[in-house]
Amino acid sequence: MNVLVQTLGFGIVSASIIAVGAMGFTIQFGLTNVLNLSYGATMTVAAFVAYLTEQAGINIWLGMVLGGVAGAVLTIFLGKTVFKLYARRGTRLFEMVMVTLGLGLVIEYSVDIVARDKIYSVSFPQGASFHLGAATLTASQLALVGVGIVIFLALEALLRLTRLGKALRAMAVDPGLARSCGIPTNRIVNATWLISGFLCGVAGVIYVINSLSVDYSTGLLFLPVVLAAAILGGVGSPRGALLASLLLGVVTELVAAAGFSSYSSVAAFGVLVVVLLSKPSGVLNAAARKVELTV
Repeated sequence: MNVLVQTLGFGIVSASIIAVGAMGFTIQFGLTNVLNLSYGATMTVAAFVAYLTEQAGINIWLGMVLGGVAGAVLTIFLGKTVFKLYARRGTRLFEMVMVTLGLGLVIEYSVDIVARDKIYSVSFPQGASFHLGAATLTASQLALVGVGIVIFLALEALLRLTRLGKALRAMAVDPGLARSCGIPTNRIVNATWLISGFLCGVAGVIYVINSLSVDYSTGLLFLPVVLAAAILGGVGSPRGALLASLLLGVVTELVAAAGFSSYSSVAAFGVLVVVLLSKPSGVLNAAARKVELTV
């Protein structure tokens, strides 16, 4: 029983990490209709930015912010150049998926060239241990949970209580109608790239803080579980992404606790396959609801 409780505690920590990436992905896909598979590569770039700042003696929490900024800059750059160029040429929804996949591979292997195929260690103090019933978590793990909760509350407040959030939700439902109602769609799209890119970058950094290592495949390995959480939770729903992340975090930790830690990533792929088989409408209906790419 103690092992199960401890595993659930680790699952909550993992869920917090997954949720940040999934929330960023779900609002990006929900508004732009771009199933962006280069999202994982952006996480990798942000993770290396945090690693470099840590090597320069800068506090890792500031490195998290800098990684988020790097993710935001890279995301809006890709959105306003590559994605927009292909959209103007009449690229269809699922053709764009292949574009983002290829772009992600280009970024990942470009990072690999610079990183020289090495795995780099990240130093981060774990802090004191806290006993929460039968579960024992470190201060750093509790901090990661706190980061996930704060980001979720901030994103919910943005979407529900601000004019930007209301405009974003309106565009996600019907971009044509929103445009005809006078909503500055270009500004909203830019804001979406920046917000989702920032969350993507932060997700990459907190993943590294938890794993204490980074290499060129960091985001590539993390992407399947982020996709699964976003799809299972319902495209465009941060709340759904959070709940789905909790499920996936517990599942992957249970696999590790059963003695198959090397198969945790495989479990994430398995959950993604099950999600797509049991709920294909999560992606297909979201893509069919809007026939245009809003980039």
